[in-house]
Amino acid sequence: MLDFSNNRVLGVLIALAVTFTFFSIMVPSFLTVNNLLEMGVQSSIIAVIALGMTLVIVTGGIDLSVGSIVGLVSVVCATNLAAWGTLPTILVGLALGAVLGFINGAFSALFALESFVVTLATLNVYRGLAFLYTGGRPVFGLDQGFRDLLSGRLGPIPNPIILVAAVTLICYLILNRSRLGVHLKAVGTNSDAARKSGVAVNRTKVMAFVLAGTLSGLAALLLMSRIGAAEPISGTGYELLVIAAVVVGGTSLMGGRASIVGTVLGALLLGSIRTGLTLLNVNPFLQLVVTGVIILLAVLVDRAASRSKAKR
Repeated sequence: MLDFSNNRVLGVLIALAVTFTFFSIMVPSFLTVNNLLEMGVQSSIIAVIALGMTLVIVTGGIDLSVGSIVGLVSVVCATNLAAWGTLPTILVGLALGAVLGFINGAFSALFALESFVVTLATLNVYRGLAFLYTGGRPVFGLDQGFRDLLSGRLGPIPNPIILVAAVTLICYLILNRSRLGVHLKAVGTNSDAARKSGVAVNRTKVMAFVLAGTLSGLAALLLMSRIGAAEPISGTGYELLVIAAVVVGGTSLMGGRASIVGTVLGALLLGSIRTGLTLLNVNPFLQLVVTGVIILLAVLVDRAASRSKAKR
């Protein structure tokens, strides 16, 4: 499953090793079991969304609305949790995320609109709906049973980490062992050639957004179970971290090439850097600068790799 022939994956692994070594020297508590598990839990939400984003970006698209989907799904599910119960709330959260993703994909594919523009618009639409739904007020006091199911533990391992592992496996199989995965890559490589080869390009693009929306819905459920509350601003800024994780992990912004394992490693790398900087009491605004620099470097590496491949 872990493709060591992918130089970008190796690069992320090396970066992780360097990051862990540096912070363990600077902060001895960094490598404790409790801190590592907490780091995994904190990275799980970004990792889940990033896995869905990977399926969109491999088609040559992008989804800027993932954070707003998290916010909208959070407030809808949190508001109705007591009335619906735990399992129906989870199903509704996943379904609502899928519907919001479908809307993104339908406007992008069926109306031949750039996904960047479409999701930039729905970013605001979904966020506005979240504020309208609650009147701008947060929702507190979520059922403990719901919280324990998604944010509890199975033995010593936190449930969010187990969920990330399961979602990673599913996304890996979709991208690398299914017809849909072949079509996703084909559309991202050359949509015209894919269409001439019999690929349903529009349907493939829509499916990518549906999967991304579903996983954003799952992330919303994880977030509200973790903090025990939901608010309209939930998920704000997630799109930046998610795109960073995807690109750092070796997925090309040009489409056609993606690494599921690399995406998870990218999310873990960003999470470990944020955790380490927090333990060092680094200014949160400086942490944003560091994240931006990482994205810029990843894009430059991706561009260099694409040019090198083209020359061959």
